[in-house]
Amino acid sequence: MPITIGGDDIMKVLDYVKSKLPYFILAMMILGLINGYLNDVGYLKKLVTPTLFLMIYPMMINLKVTDLFNGFKNPKPLILSVVINFLISPIIAFGLSKVFFKNSPMLMVGLILISLIPTSGMTASWTGLANGNMKTALVMISGNLLLSILIIPLYMKLFLGEVVTINTISIINSLLKVVIIPLILGDLTRRLIIKISGEKRYRELKPNFGSISSLGVLFIVFIAMSLKSKTIISKSELVFYSLIPLVIYYAILLLISHVVGEKILDKKNRISLVYGTTMRNLTVALGLSLAAFGGSLAVFLIAIGYIIQVPLAAFYMQLVKKQALN
Repeated sequence: MPITIGGDDIMKVLDYVKSKLPYFILAMMILGLINGYLNDVGYLKKLVTPTLFLMIYPMMINLKVTDLFNGFKNPKPLILSVVINFLISPIIAFGLSKVFFKNSPMLMVGLILISLIPTSGMTASWTGLANGNMKTALVMISGNLLLSILIIPLYMKLFLGEVVTINTISIINSLLKVVIIPLILGDLTRRLIIKISGEKRYRELKPNFGSISSLGVLFIVFIAMSLKSKTIISKSELVFYSLIPLVIYYAILLLISHVVGEKILDKKNRISLVYGTTMRNLTVALGLSLAAFGGSLAVFLIAIGYIIQVPLAAFYMQLVKKQALN
């Protein structure tokens, strides 16, 4: 009797991949390093653009830009997130880069990119799991991502102009390919689904888009690690050394967001603020790094971010739940 695999089975597999994403990313990093070290992988460069689209576009279907207008009813959490994401976060990253990466400009690029692109779909997911304010989380996702499109070219020149050649037009073109076009197509796709099948059907499909995006992340990590395998393996001590500033960056950001939120916001909005600042949009950062700088060590640093970010989010959720019991 033949075995048949249906759409539901495929989505279950993708959902499982999404739930265990850090482990799969670590596995794909190792496989990519082995592949790149043993084989000629030049052909993979042709797959970068379509894989980036597979990674970014499904995620953008779930981004509802009109959520931003809800933030005007209670602007304080959004304003705090903007200050932390676009003032405090890049300053922390720049300071750490100067200390740890002064001789490794591409690792500096990776950390600065992480610091400039806040809030992913995981912001909403973790906020919901920790019983935070979901409406506030959605406002932060929309507002901060849109603002990052305007700020990234300026900040890249400001923070990195002395260490790497920053072509502002190239950065804008990369943003166009990696963020703006997928954002427009994602918005049109969401509207089309709702128009044809209704809001209820869209909500049923919504989790699947994030799962497909996770698959794109795995492919792009494999490609990036394959292309930079020989460089990474030859600088293995630098790779392990790069973990230190990344962990410090996330720890400081979480602490600042928690303390500020505790002093100024109610509990639910404080939870939203913490996840709206510590959950960096690594998917967009990865795509922008590949589009603007090619398969550099920046990609490696951003990929490590996935492995650190999820345990950090889980740690804070447990902290919140423990506080609720006391």
